[in-house]
Amino acid sequence: MGEKYKPLFKAMVIVLMLSFLLVLLCACGQVQQETGGADFPLTVTDDLDRQVTIKEEPQRIVSLVPAGTEILFALGLDEKIVGVTEYCDYPAAAAAKPKMGGFSTPSTELIVAARPDLVLATPIQKDFIRQMEGTGLAVVAFEAYDLNEVLAKIRLIGRVTGAVATAEQLVDGMQKRIDAVADKVSGLSEVQKPEVFFEIWPDPLTTGGAKSFLNSLITAAGGKNIAGDIERDWVTYSVEMLLARNPEVIIFSHHGDSRQTAEDIKARQGWEQVAAIKHNRIGHIVDENLVVRAGPRVVEGLEQIAAIIHPEFFN
Repeated sequence: MGEKYKPLFKAMVIVLMLSFLLVLLCACGQVQQETGGADFPLTVTDDLDRQVTIKEEPQRIVSLVPAGTEILFALGLDEKIVGVTEYCDYPAAAAAKPKMGGFSTPSTELIVAARPDLVLATPIQKDFIRQMEGTGLAVVAFEAYDLNEVLAKIRLIGRVTGAVATAEQLVDGMQKRIDAVADKVSGLSEVQKPEVFFEIWPDPLTTGGAKSFLNSLITAAGGKNIAGDIERDWVTYSVEMLLARNPEVIIFSHHGDSRQTAEDIKARQGWEQVAAIKHNRIGHIVDENLVVRAGPRVVEGLEQIAAIIHPEFFN
């Protein structure tokens, strides 16, 4: 190489090296942003279409949603929880947290006195949210109607609490289990997907409609919800409607004092001709919260429902 070209060659090498370093630094910065904590102040749009700004990473959190409480514990944020509702009972340590009232009757006074940096609520509590907004509290309202939304809300809570990396790990683990169920039922024809009746409560006979979280679980598990054509969340279902639809599978999960068993359901007057009764296809979900709380444990609920609907794949 001629002497006169050496300076030009050195300049080109320097430019290439700097370009490489710039690309490397940008890539590193992107990974840190995707897997590390959120940057504060942070503004998010919640499920009431409100712009909510969290000034700093929250150190004191109140959860007015049992599913939100479960998510916070799953993210390892239990020490930051300074208040929950009377219905926040999982995990066991949640029951020991200070109570801020009931799910539908939270106490604004108690919440303000807890001095939270962040309050997790649901759109159902919008009247109380307005009261809390008036006190200057940062309140994020969220809800989920299906499995994909549950994962999205866990990511949202990860962002607003600064636990982005942990939320991604939790979501990844849940997604793998959801995918495992999906893989087993993906090849089913419509004929192979049985009609399912999920009984939430026996009197009045209550099930989940098209807008219920329960509907998405039945569908993802390879079944067809007989109330899936009713555009509501919870549906009072008459015995006549049940007999007309003739479900092939009955699943029940009764909360509270109900002690119904599969044998009790089989013995119900007029139900003897229902396909699920005739073929003894009745399943029991012991913990109702696995299928009605849109939190980390919904995957377990999905797996249990899938095992009842399609024992040939899951047992």
